[in-house]
Amino acid sequence: MSAVFQRCVNCRKAYFPFRLICSRCSNTSFVEDDVDSGVVEAVTLLSSGQQTATVVCPEDVQFIARILGGTVKAGDSIDLTNTASEETALVGYVPFQRNKA
Repeated sequence: MSAVFQRCVNCRKAYFPFRLICSRCSNTSFVEDDVDSGVVEAVTLLSSGQQTATVVCPEDVQFIARILGGTVKAGDSIDLTNTASEETALVGYVPFQRNKA
């Protein structure tokens, strides 16, 4: 399980969502990278009862994730995935599919 983000090949700055030009060094070459977990910074409860959360990761990248398999609060550590499953343990779902070359 993991979420996918983009990393500049020149200066190594991490991005999500993906960018065309690096804001740090103006490079246009990126690679995809993974992050497995992060810490919940803020939680939003939608009118449907679904939770979403801002998740800050060690790679200094933030995701807005849909919470599956339970509930979270600010400060909780959470695993991340880009594969949704109702049968999974508590995770933050970041809907992104890798580019297939």
